This record gives sequence, structure tokens and C-alpha cells, in this order.
Amino acid sequence: MWLKVEGVKDLLKSWWEGGSFSGSPSFILAKKLKFLKAKLKEWNKNSFGRVEYRKNLALEQVEFWDAKEKTGRLTLEELEARKEAREDYKNWVLLEEITWRQKSREVWLKDGDRNTGFFHKMANAHKRRNNVDRIKINGAWLTEENGIREGIANAFRLLLSNPRDWCPSVSGLQFETLESLDASALEIPSTEKEVFDALLGCNRDKAPGPDGFSMAFWQFAWDFVKADVMCFFKEFYDNGKFVKSLNATFMVLIPKKAGAEELGDYRPISLVGSLYKWLAKVLANRLKKVVGEVVSKAQGAFVEGRQILDVVLIANEAIDSTLKNNESGILCKLDIEKAYDNVDWTFILTIKWCISTANFFVLINVTPAGFFQSSRGLRQGDPLSPYLFVIAMEVFSVFLKRVVQGGFLSGYRVKGRSEEGVLISHLLFANDTLVFCNPSQDHLTYLSWLLMWFEVISGLRINLKKSELIPVGRVENMDDLAWDFGCRVGNLPTTYLGMPLGAPFKSITVWDGVEERFRRRLASWKRQYLSKGGGATLIRSTLSNLPIYLMSLLCLPSSIRRRLEKIQRDFLWGGGNLERKPHLVRWELVCLSKKKGGLGVKCLSILNKALLAKWNWRFTNERESLCNQVIRGKYGEVRGGWCS
Repeated sequence: MWLKVEGVKDLLKSWWEGGSFSGSPSFILAKKLKFLKAKLKEWNKNSFGRVEYRKNLALEQVEFWDAKEKTGRLTLEELEARKEAREDYKNWVLLEEITWRQKSREVWLKDGDRNTGFFHKMANAHKRRNNVDRIKINGAWLTEENGIREGIANAFRLLLSNPRDWCPSVSGLQFETLESLDASALEIPSTEKEVFDALLGCNRDKAPGPDGFSMAFWQFAWDFVKADVMCFFKEFYDNGKFVKSLNATFMVLIPKKAGAEELGDYRPISLVGSLYKWLAKVLANRLKKVVGEVVSKAQGAFVEGRQILDVVLIANEAIDSTLKNNESGILCKLDIEKAYDNVDWTFILTIKWCISTANFFVLINVTPAGFFQSSRGLRQGDPLSPYLFVIAMEVFSVFLKRVVQGGFLSGYRVKGRSEEGVLISHLLFANDTLVFCNPSQDHLTYLSWLLMWFEVISGLRINLKKSELIPVGRVENMDDLAWDFGCRVGNLPTTYLGMPLGAPFKSITVWDGVEERFRRRLASWKRQYLSKGGGATLIRSTLSNLPIYLMSLLCLPSSIRRRLEKIQRDFLWGGGNLERKPHLVRWELVCLSKKKGGLGVKCLSILNKALLAKWNWRFTNERESLCNQVIRGKYGEVRGGWCS
């Protein structure tokens, strides 16, 4: 917020250069941040704070000059004073809106539209939803504030500690390796351009970590902080470590559902320090360029050139091929329990310092509780964590390949007229796992042994309560197989990664969830605080995008399209209550671009065709992808072979 104030950059520069400290570059940066934080607090208290109060004072000045004008003509000096008062008031209004927008975390609506009331309501709603006034831990209810803080901190201290002194080696498995040129590119010193590009790639308004500085500060102050920052990066390159205080972490609990009661109903999100996040972003940018070379094609998450829809499409084609060939099988839909929290650090040695020096505070109702150092797990919120997790899951993928090669699991062969086809034994998207096998007790026993061995090696355990075995085709004694495996029986159609699995191609019921999300998003009371401009922005940025995920793989039925467009029309002309009011302009005109007199709302039918057309482009250009191989193996390449 204070970055909008005139002259603040010179003020920050004088404070930054005024602090004199000695030590390692990371130590100096930590001290400078602490010094600057104290200066900003003092400045905010004495010169800048109390935004609403100062806004009201500015408004009084504007009203004073307006009232005086009614009694007589203003002089040139008085007109200039009124102009300055109006500018002052305008600036304070903008600062107030920015303040509440940051607190609301509503990133889809930008400042400048006077939606302060909406942001205020959203911030209060987030505060109420995230407040923990009672919680159940290990079957016991905690209701006292101190007891809640202590109980949660102790639970995470136990979860993130590793009691094991030994774990088996995976040296007998054969993994993909990087070429020497790619490997050396990971270890070269960071350039100023690389560091600055990583900074620009960070969200400037994300909640800050323990240091109190968001990435907006570093983007704003790059001119006078870059020398110290580059020394910090050089220190990490030379020594592989930095001052531990820069790696402190706030852990916040976000409820996964309404009415969260148990600790497992909350998702722990880590707010890491801004400097560490910056360093991790640089490392992650390097890692993401080469991670596709060392993980199998069965993994679809966090790898450049691979998309979440690829995994869903391959799974549907595998099921379809099995059913059309009158074969039977079992689809094992596995859920990894607390995936990030349980990763064993023995997998991650090359950049161990970045994760092993993390110290945690757990934020309970905005109050830090506990202070402990972890000995396992990856932090959700750390830019490195997704790539490290994918590398860890490659062990599981290689395990499955080895088991299939040994004949202990079969997989599904996706084929059409060709008898060869493509063998699909498993698909991974982060911790969402599908394993394809025959309806055999022996195969499920081998899979169970593999999962236990993987847990011993990695610390990652399958949550059998959330996992299920789904019969594909006719499978005898399915209940007995699921009982022996330890999980429940599912049925087709089901969902995977939010998409239908095994559903008819033109099924209308798969769109019910989209329509419900439309109505739930609009009917919420808080949307009534939006201005007219904010309502139009909501339709463009949020409502039109809700069905995009499904429309990227499925044809949008005309009946569904008409219903979704009606909801948008009623909201645009009727307001937050979806009142039935006259539609003043035809919807076709509303969907035109602003240059042509419309509001720029997306036309769903045209958008659907454009999204599906991308598959034709990918089929032509991405020849080596697993998705492409499956489509060519099943449909061939005559006349394109396959189309959306």
C-alpha cells in the first residue's frame, strides 16, 4: 500500500543504505530487513498510518471548499487548494481500497473500481472462515485458545519429525539421468537477469512470511537492493548455505471444507520468507527446464509441455479401449496421505540446505505458536516443493515399471485395430495416482507389497480410506478383492482430477457441477457489495472461466450453454440477487469486444471450439508426448487419426 506514496522510494533507499552491518551477505541482508522493518513501523505510526482517518480529513477539506463555493466565487488560490484537496482525497481512497484488497485476497478484481465495501466483506469472511475456535486432535476436543495453539504446534512438530535412522536404498533401480550440459546448467552462478526475471515471476501481493516483506517490495526497490541481493546469491552458490533466520516459516491452516473440526480437515500452507522464496524461485526455474528429462512420461504434473488434461484423456482412452475389447480390469485410484508432509529428505540431497534449515511457527488465529525445526516433509508454498515431489514420485513410477516388466502387474493396452497399441500401467499427477491392473488377487497382492516398500523408502503412505478399486468391465468377487486390499469399491463413471472418468462422451450430467458452481458463486451474499463495473469484471474474469476446464476436453451441450448464459445475463442485468429484469442489450452484443461496443464477455460456444481445436495443433506438433502416442496407437494417423 505504502509503495503508492510519492517519495517513498527515496525514503526506503536512504534507510536501506543508512544501515551499516558487517558479516556474510545473508547476515547483512537479514539485519537490513530487520532495520528497515523497524523504520517502516515507526513511519507508519507517526506519518502514514490511520488511512481511514486521514481519508475522512481529506474529505472534510473537499466538503469545506465545495460549501464555500456555494456562498461565493473561489479565488484562483482557493481553486488550487480545492484541487489539491480532491487529489489528496482520491489518493487516500485508493490506498484504502488497496489495503482491503490485499487483506481480501481477491486477486481477480484489481484496484480502481471503488469496491472497498466488497473487499472489506471478503476480508472479514476470510477471517471468520480461517478462525479456529475449537479443534479435535487424536479424538480429544480442544477449546481453550492456549490449548489449541499448543495442541496444533505439537501435532505438526511430531508430523514433521523423522524418527527413522535408516531407510532402504534405491540404488538398484534404473533412473533417467541428465546429459552433462543440462546438469552443468543447474550449477552455474546466477546472473542478474536470471535473478530479476525470477523476481518478476513472483506474485507481488501474496501474503508475506516472517520477514514481513512481500515480493512487491523487492520489485519496487530492485534499483538499490540488487547489489546486496546478488552478493546473497553468490554466497549461496559458493557455500550452499545462508543464515538460517532467512528460512523461517509461518505455517497457516486453511480449512478444506466448511465446518472443519479435525486437524486433518485443515491444509497447512507455508508462508516462507521473501528472500528464500526468491532464491527458491530461481532454483525452481532451472529445475523445471530439465525435470522432464528425468521423470517418466506417466507423470503429468509440473513438467513443461505436459498438461493435466493429458492424464485424464489417456485414462479415459484406456478405460474405453478395455470396455470395447470386452476385457476386464481394475482401476486403482490411490490417494497419498499428507503427500508433502511425509516426504523423506534422503531423496533430496543436492539442495538439502534449502529444506533442512526450515524453522516453523504455526499461526493460530494470527498468533505464532510453537517453534520447531522439521526433519522431513516439503513446504506447501515453497516454489521448489512441486519439483522435488515429482522427483520423489519418480521412484514409485520406476518401481511400477519394474513390476510390469517382471510380469507381476499387467496394465491396460490401449489399442484400436492395431493389436500392438500402447501399454499404460499407471498415471501420476502429483499425489493423484491411477494404477491399471488385471482383476487378479495375485496382482493386487504384488501392488500392496510395492506400496508398503515405497512407504518404507520414501515415507509416503497410501491413504486407504480415500483410495478405491474400480471395476472396469465385468469383474467377479470385486468386494473380496477390495476387502483384501483394504479399501472401498468404486464405480464408473467416477472423477479424476476434477474431470469425468468413464462417462459417456455426450453426457449432460457431468456439467451439473459447473452449473451449481455458477449459482453458488453468484448467489452468495457478498457479491451484492460489488459495483456495476465489478459485476461485469466478475463475469469476464471468473464466471466465463468456470467451465473452461471441462470445455477443454468435452463438447459443451447446447442446453447447458443456454442455461449458463442465462445465469450470466440475469446477474448482469438483475444484480447480485439474480433478479429477473429486462435485458437491455442482446447477449451477442454483450459478448463483443470492448472496441466493438461490447463488454468483452466470452461467448461459450466459440470458446469451446477454440479450446478443442488446440488438441489438433498438439496432435500435429507434440509427437513424442505419451498422449500423442496413445491417440496414434488407438486411432492411427489417417486423415489426422483423431479429432476432438
